[in-house]
Amino acid sequence: MKKTYAISLIVIIGVVSSLMADNTNSPPKAVAELPEIKELANPFLFADGSTIRSKEDWQRRRKELKELFEAYEYGHLPAKSEKMIISPGEIIIDQDNEAAIQNLALNMEHHGKTFTMRVRLTMPRNAEKPSPVVIMSVFGRFENAAGQTGEARMNRFLGSFIKRGYAVAEFSMQQVAADSKEQPRTTGVYQLFGDNIDCGGLMAWAWGFHRVIDVIETVDKIDPKKVVVTGHSRYGKAALLAGAFDERITLTVPSHSGCAGAAPYRFIYGKSEQLHNIVGFAPYWFRPDFNRFVDNVERLPVDQHLLLALVAPRGLLSAEGTKDAWTNPQGSQLTYLAARKVYEFLDAGEKISIRYRPTGHVPNNEDLLDFADYIFFQKPLPEEFGKLSYPQEKSGFTWDVPN
Repeated sequence: MKKTYAISLIVIIGVVSSLMADNTNSPPKAVAELPEIKELANPFLFADGSTIRSKEDWQRRRKELKELFEAYEYGHLPAKSEKMIISPGEIIIDQDNEAAIQNLALNMEHHGKTFTMRVRLTMPRNAEKPSPVVIMSVFGRFENAAGQTGEARMNRFLGSFIKRGYAVAEFSMQQVAADSKEQPRTTGVYQLFGDNIDCGGLMAWAWGFHRVIDVIETVDKIDPKKVVVTGHSRYGKAALLAGAFDERITLTVPSHSGCAGAAPYRFIYGKSEQLHNIVGFAPYWFRPDFNRFVDNVERLPVDQHLLLALVAPRGLLSAEGTKDAWTNPQGSQLTYLAARKVYEFLDAGEKISIRYRPTGHVPNNEDLLDFADYIFFQKPLPEEFGKLSYPQEKSGFTWDVPN
């Protein structure tokens, strides 16, 4: 049985200054001009070679690393559009599932171009205080889930979140940027900003996560200090990127994110995906010239441990499967250990973990919820969290936390 409540409120975010990366940054260096780095690069060295000594230093180093990822791998993160207006829909009470469902539209305008992004928010019905929220890609057909072609009701996939007191905000990655090799830059963020952006699909999807946060910050039933982003496989890559580039995100949980996610480019174990595989399969996920590093991986200025480190000191859980060989789960152990050094430097070693299960390419939401309960509510973690599944790679990195 369901009840609906009409809401006519239009929430106006306001005019936002145009901070678009109009590609005014200096061009990246040619591959031949970049030094070879055989191990995972030292996160504690500035670009000029000096050593980081303080938490304030890390903030400057963090800025350097973000710029490197933008310039060499993912492209630049688009900013907010000039104008954003949020149009909230009816709240529907799904009594059978003890959930409240609301569809919201984020109407954006930039230099005369427009794009409307839809968000579906499913919340615990009887929450006594604002709920933590998990942001993810919509599960199944978005138009049905968002009430566009039928009666809105809670997706059964979300039951475990609602039962444990978490709201879920879903949006369509495909709406933000088409996952299409034939027509990759034709929808969503690209129709809004046109040729003024150089980002690939992964950074575009990360931008989508950020816009969902803009929406949920206006909902009084949501706790904006308890925001989780997650995704599985390619969407796990995007979730990790979103968490690295937006400090409003409290907990980042990439699931089986593999190459271009939590797994490194330099250390490949077994028959795992490599850089040349992924840029051949989905070149549009990256900045247009990322394929320069095929057969030149050691000249890539970054590797994925640095992306993990950009999340620090906020919560981070890498969810992996030991039978999911293509995603390089052993490599993700190496990047986890390297990123953990940054967390230790920032006195936040308890905020990062890895969770292995003996599974293939399938997600596990209970692990996410267990870690979220630990981060937000200091509940004890099951002992499986943080356990390593592989021998440690001695040649992975030789640096350590600065004294």
